[in-house]
Amino acid sequence: MSTTQQHLLVQVRDNIQLSDIDKRIFERLLATLRHFNLPTQLCVAGGWVRDKLLGKECYDIDIALDNMMGTEFVDKVREYLLSIEEDAQGVCVIEWFGSISFFVL
Repeated sequence: MSTTQQHLLVQVRDNIQLSDIDKRIFERLLATLRHFNLPTQLCVAGGWVRDKLLGKECYDIDIALDNMMGTEFVDKVREYLLSIEEDAQGVCVIEWFGSISFFVL
């Protein structure tokens, strides 16, 4: 095997280990769906998935939504968090190229 090929070998996990913070975030997102009876599919995407498979910590999570805009969902997340008297600070949408949005918790 050449030196170049050796550097391309990377140990990848066959599962993702969620931190306590990850679990809390996902629990809140799913609870938002249940609270408002939303038929929305949430898909985790981007660097968070890559980093977790590589065993690295990642501190931002990109969520893709199948049937609503990020701004609509973030409003629902904020409303849900306030209804359970949790701080909604840090929940925001980042506009990107005018047609795609991300939200950050």
